[in-house]
Amino acid sequence: MKHRSTFLSVGILCITLLTSCASSDYQNAMGKGIDSIGQQDYHQAAIYFEVALSEQANNKKALTYFEQASQMEEGIDLYHQEKYVSSLDAFKAIANQDDGLITVQKEARKWQMTILDEQEELVATEETIDTINQLISIEEYNRALEEIQSLNMKLQSEDALSYYKDELAKLTKRVHKSLDELEDVNVSASTDQTEGKAATTKKDTEKVDEGITYTSYTNERFRFKIEYPSYLTAGSPPTNGDGLTFYNEELEITVFGSHNVRDETIEDIYQQSIDTISVPIAYDRLADNWFVLSYVENGMIIYDKFFYGNDVFNRFIITYPENKQDVYGPVTTHISDTFVPSAN
Repeated sequence: MKHRSTFLSVGILCITLLTSCASSDYQNAMGKGIDSIGQQDYHQAAIYFEVALSEQANNKKALTYFEQASQMEEGIDLYHQEKYVSSLDAFKAIANQDDGLITVQKEARKWQMTILDEQEELVATEETIDTINQLISIEEYNRALEEIQSLNMKLQSEDALSYYKDELAKLTKRVHKSLDELEDVNVSASTDQTEGKAATTKKDTEKVDEGITYTSYTNERFRFKIEYPSYLTAGSPPTNGDGLTFYNEELEITVFGSHNVRDETIEDIYQQSIDTISVPIAYDRLADNWFVLSYVENGMIIYDKFFYGNDVFNRFIITYPENKQDVYGPVTTHISDTFVPSAN
């Protein structure tokens, strides 16, 4: 009887010690996790809170803190990847939590404000760079340089836009290279007037007449509006009325709308579009509510512009031969500049 009592006492002592050790490990992991939160090291914090969960799997506090740290790490990573919409969603989820660490919620709100403040400038910068590329494509080099100079002044005063400095330097180099090549052509032409006149005549015939007329098309179903060259033929409208195609033997413009039935983000659609392209992309630009992809495939230039809305999408795709850039580049610019999307 005495032996049984001794064994029972020893067993109770072991259980008490094990419970005490487990509790100590849990508290230690939670404490280190909170310290890491204070240092804004959310990756390490998530690791510590995961350790705490391994000690007490159903502990609500540990689970909440782990989710907060993981979401903060994800939101910051998305921000650095320039996936601003997804990043905002992550920070919004943290800020709207009913429980959890208040310091993390406050930090999430700070990130939200930072992104929202930057977005207005980012979108404007994206649009300016798009304009510069279009000006270069139609050989409006002086206007392109004016836009570059104006944007460069903005970049000097806005730290949030520093990402674009390298791209702006490349655009500047591209314009100056084109101007140098143009100057070489002019010098060559002046030494041989006959050849110069012939070359000028040929170039003039390849360019679209500035007096070209355009016809407007407004889609009754999705309410977007596009201007297309009057010399194109309009195809038969589809039965669902989502858009139309305009074409001749060289140029094709397809425009259409669709519903956001799968609640996709613009980043999702942008990446899906890139994944379908098997050739190098010459130009791409992702903004807050639109993106552009341009590339050459089988000798054809393809210009794809997409407009994102919470409920609907608009899109137009322009295709023409690569050797007709001088002819249809200005047409593409006109369409892009005058297109009126319904997506918002």
